[in-house]
Order: sequence, then C-alpha cells, then structure tokens
Amino acid sequence: MRRGEIFKMRWSDVRFETMEIFIPQTNTKTEEARTVGITSRLRDELEKLWEASSKDPNQTVFGITNTVKTAFKSLCDETGIEDFRFHDCRHTATTRMIASGSPHSEVMKITGHSQIKTFLRYLNITRETANKVAVRLDDYLSEHSGDTKVISDVVN
Repeated sequence: MRRGEIFKMRWSDVRFETMEIFIPQTNTKTEEARTVGITSRLRDELEKLWEASSKDPNQTVFGITNTVKTAFKSLCDETGIEDFRFHDCRHTATTRMIASGSPHSEVMKITGHSQIKTFLRYLNITRETANKVAVRLDDYLSEHSGDTKVISDVVN
C-alpha cells in the first residue's frame, strides 16, 4: 500500500474474516478502489493493534495524521539501518510478490499500478530470483532438449 493509503486506513477497511484490507477509491492515487490481502503475520499485528484500540470502526488504524519521516529516520538510526526509506517497503513487497510466483497482472492490481512502466520500477531482481529463473530455464531446456540443437555441437 502507498503511505497515504496506510495513513488513511480505518478499522472498517480491515476485514479479518476474509483476510482483506479494502482501500476505497477516495484514498487511492488512481481513484480506483482495490483490495489487498492480509498475510498471517499482518493479521497477527493488526489484531494486536485492534485489541489495544478504542474498537471504533471509524478510527484510523495507526492514528497517523501527518507523516512518519522523523520517527522512521530515528528508528533507522537507532537500529543502524542505512539508506532505507519508508517507501522502500513498497518496493520490497512488490518484488517479493513477484518472486512468490504471482502474475504481474495480479500484483499490479494489488499495488494499484495502472502503467507497466511505473510498475517495473518497483521490481528489484534479487540473486534468489535470478537463480530461480535460471533453474526454470534449465528445466524448460531439459524438457525440450530434442527440439533444439546446441550451438557447440553445430560449431564443432
């Protein structure tokens, strides 16, 4: 989710029973409503926050009205994390969704991207992803080994 979408999220948008967060069109950059799935880890954290909250469905989940820049920078400084911004979490989530094998089209809908060019800026190819692609290519080539000639065989 985008920072603004997180800040505006109300408890009524969190649907524990279906493991979803609904983002109304009024809270999105593209003015299109969308739904984001809740992982089990996120559910656990949101349930803790819900239990500590006033349990008012109209209240914002995090109570943030402005920004977290200073607090986030302080947290990074205290923990020794360098060169990391709050927005980097969005890049990481997008990259991990693709690495999990989810189709680009589905991840684009979840992240709220309408343009492939913008979406592709969020993908960071990790060593793990590059290796998975190489393994899949090896598997494909092994399955289709009779269909193609190997260059070294043709040259020699």
